[in-house]
Amino acid sequence: MTPENLPSDNPFEGLAARYQQSRPDYPDDLLAHLPRLAGESVGVLRTLVDVGAGTGIATRAFRRAMAPDWAITGVEPGPDMRRQAAAATPPEDAIAFVDGGAESLPVDDKSMGIVTVAQAIQFFDRPVFYAEAERVLCSGGLLGILQNNRDWRASALLDAYETYAEANAAGYSRDYRDIDLMGELSALDWAEPAMRFDHTWTMPMTPDRFTAMTLSRRTMKPAVAALGEERVAADLTALATTHADATGAVQIPYLSELFVARKT
Repeated sequence: MTPENLPSDNPFEGLAARYQQSRPDYPDDLLAHLPRLAGESVGVLRTLVDVGAGTGIATRAFRRAMAPDWAITGVEPGPDMRRQAAAATPPEDAIAFVDGGAESLPVDDKSMGIVTVAQAIQFFDRPVFYAEAERVLCSGGLLGILQNNRDWRASALLDAYETYAEANAAGYSRDYRDIDLMGELSALDWAEPAMRFDHTWTMPMTPDRFTAMTLSRRTMKPAVAALGEERVAADLTALATTHADATGAVQIPYLSELFVARKT
């Protein structure tokens, strides 16, 4: 990860426990495309490296999706995140979490069948990362970019939350992940035309969990620094409560996307 986007004072440090407890999982139907596509090429190595693994939520989801004989490694530069990933991962998952960055992956040339990224591509120096993906992927291997996007266009609560974040977290914009991934992947001279898959779903949660989820975001740190965590938590809980349904839950709509490029 680049110095300007993820400095040595990692902005995710201190958020790992809250992140692990409150962030959603990923749709199994979406992840099922990876083993299917990997099986379409002869000789693809059964190795997967998840880059920017965080607390391992997506890494464990990839473990569910892949056959048991796939070797899976999570690469994460943040010590706090790596500790939480190791603590939250059952030993039987056999996932190794190692230190490393997206622009200098700690794996050998042509040693990976799949390289994945979940919720982190916006932090990378993407041209350098794409070159690293080419280096480490075997012939026919896959680069998969996964995103869980809270759909603020389909939710009055999420729209109001994004407005709150933009007003109180200096420099934040809800459009931070508006990246033309299909265009970038399709421009790679080492890959076949990119593919995109999506899955829409809704996650119910309590107002308290909504508050914990939003406070687990690095982008809320400026708001907490300016207003104090108690004030921000109270504001977010009150916001969620006003949008709760008859059961007391809020409904969070998601558009999950998987972008895949195959190395030629």
